[in-house]
Parts: sequence; C-alpha cells; structure tokens
Amino acid sequence: MGHLRDYILRRILISLPTLLGISILTFAIIHLAPGGPLSFMLEMQVEVDPEMIIYMEKQLGLDKPIYIQYFIWLNNIITGDLGLSYISHIPVSKMITAFWKNTLKLALVGLTISMLISVPIGIISAVKKDSIIDNSSRVISLLGVSLPNYWLGLILIYLFSLRLGWFPVFGIRTIGATYSNAFEDIYDQIIHMVLPILTATFGGSALTIRLVRSSMLDVLNQDYIRTARAKGVKERVVIYKHALRNALLPVVTLVGLSMGFILSGSVTLETVFAWPGLGRYMVESTFLRDYPAIMAMTMIIATMVVLSNLITDITYAILDPRIRY
Repeated sequence: MGHLRDYILRRILISLPTLLGISILTFAIIHLAPGGPLSFMLEMQVEVDPEMIIYMEKQLGLDKPIYIQYFIWLNNIITGDLGLSYISHIPVSKMITAFWKNTLKLALVGLTISMLISVPIGIISAVKKDSIIDNSSRVISLLGVSLPNYWLGLILIYLFSLRLGWFPVFGIRTIGATYSNAFEDIYDQIIHMVLPILTATFGGSALTIRLVRSSMLDVLNQDYIRTARAKGVKERVVIYKHALRNALLPVVTLVGLSMGFILSGSVTLETVFAWPGLGRYMVESTFLRDYPAIMAMTMIIATMVVLSNLITDITYAILDPRIRY
C-alpha cells in the first residue's frame, strides 16, 4: 500500500507542472494570435470611437503587458474565479454550469453504449478468428476508424432527418414544444440524442473492437492459456476468467483517454448537431476571441486529460503491482 501511495503522489506532482505549462502556452498563443476580443466590432464595420476601444481595453486589462495579464489570470484561477466573459459579460463559471450537463450526458451515454457493443464483438472476433463474424467486424471497424465524425454526422442528418424525417436535425429539444408530462420531455430529448450518439458510438466502437480483438489474440496465444486448456478447463472460463482480465488492460487506457478527451471530442459533434454543450461553447468563444472562456475551457480539458491519465495509471498499478516499483 505504501508503494501505491508513493506512486500516486509522484504522479500528482508531475501533473502540476504539466497544467502550468499548458496554461502558459495557451495564454501566449491566444494573445499572440491575430485579432482580439474587440476586433469583431471592426470586422462587423460597427462605427466605434477609437477612444472607446482604448477605454474598453483598459477596462478589460488588455492594455497591460501579457505577463501581467497572465499572473492576474493565474491568481484568479487559483481562487476559483474563471473570469467574466468579454462578450456576454456573464461569469464563465455560470456558462459552464449551464452547458456541462448536456455534454456529459451525450458523452457518457455514447461511451457506455460503445463499450457494451465493442467489447463483446472484439472478444467474439478474437475467439472466432477469420470467421464471417470476424471479417465483418474488421470491415465495419475499419470504416468506423476511417470516417470522420463530422462527415458521418452530416450523412446521418441527410438520410434520417432530411430524407426520412425520423429524427430532428439539431438541438436538444424541439423549439417551441410544450409537454403535458415529463415523459414527453424525456422522449423529445431521447430522439434528439439518437443521431449524435450514433455518430459518436460508431467511431468509438470501431477503435475499441480492433483493440480488444488484437489484445485477446495476443493473450490467447500465451503459454498459461494453453496450460489451462490442457488441464481441461472449460473454454468459457479460459476466455472470461484467464484471458479477458489481461486483455482488457489496453482497453483501460483507451477508456481513460476517452474520458479525458470528452470535451475536445465533443467539439465537432456538438457543432454539427447544434448541441448546446461545452464543445460548442468553446468553438463560439474561440471565434469571438473571448479569452476568459477559452482559457477556462482549455484548462478544464487539460485537467480532465491529466486526471484521466492519473486514474488510468493508478488502475494499471492496481492490476499489475510491478508498475508501482
């Protein structure tokens, strides 16, 4: 237990400089990029007094040197203040609170369905190598890995929304709809989630199927599996008790990384389906050069990735004690 505790502490200490470095790079890049929070006024050809722009920059603190701006932001973020949006003048924390549930709902449902589908298919493909099931799953997984999410999403919208009219085109609820009970509201949300989840599940399942299959094939060729079979152990016990546990180690990494990249992966998905989540909010903030929102979202993504890697490493250390030493 002492070795595991020391291992966790070392990983946490390594993570802190990583987050600090990400914050410095992000802050520098967005401030050095062309344009700024007030540039949209000029791009829209709105007549604004130059003195007013200077005054607004002073009010936002944009007239200070970049390193001073960074230290002000760092001091605020340490105290839990994510800043005030330059565009909407609403605290960024309130915007995140309004959107995070939608993103988490979409991501967790998609990831759960993906795991429930892909892990059994990967196991069956490995056990029945070179069969019709195996060849079919390999073709489907290859398509899933190759097709971009945004392209697949647009194709699904064209087929099932515009041509067949089975599902809504965009959004989380029907605009202007009234519900007589809670079940109608839930049903409306579910039909809006079908196409985004189908898009996310197809790509995620494809990668997991390939990973589970290759990992299972590697484990099934190990000596201890041959020994178990030679002793007369039932094939189901060999597969699910002896082989599956070791074969799922790479899948633990994949699931951990998937959890870490929930926000960054939702950017294209939420943009295509106009889903009101954090990914879409980040895209809009980037276009408008809303620095506090960009920094907050970037640091949330970075923290999630670091935490997911930390949890994955800890899980590995628990499953394989050799990693702790």
